[in-house]
Amino acid sequence: MNYQLLIESYSFGSALTEQEIELLSLELETQIMNINISTEFGCFKSAPSHICESLNLKKDTYWIMCLAEILDLHKPPQFGKTKSVEVFDLLLERGLVIG
Repeated sequence: MNYQLLIESYSFGSALTEQEIELLSLELETQIMNINISTEFGCFKSAPSHICESLNLKKDTYWIMCLAEILDLHKPPQFGKTKSVEVFDLLLERGLVIG
């Protein structure tokens, strides 16, 4: 299933299964690996405002940040940085966001 559809469904109140969370986790890792190749992927486009709003994120937040936020909500790290912070730092390094 497309990760954007899972996020869309979650934003409308559907619960995610463990399998769906694992799929989202794999998707995020793939997107992070591919950031070195191109920033033209859909994950670097702004998510719809209703999704950003449901995740308490700023309007026009990238899909990749929405994905990281959902993973942080479902699998918060016991130690170290959250996925959202890791992704933000990476985007900041690449000049894709302003700190």
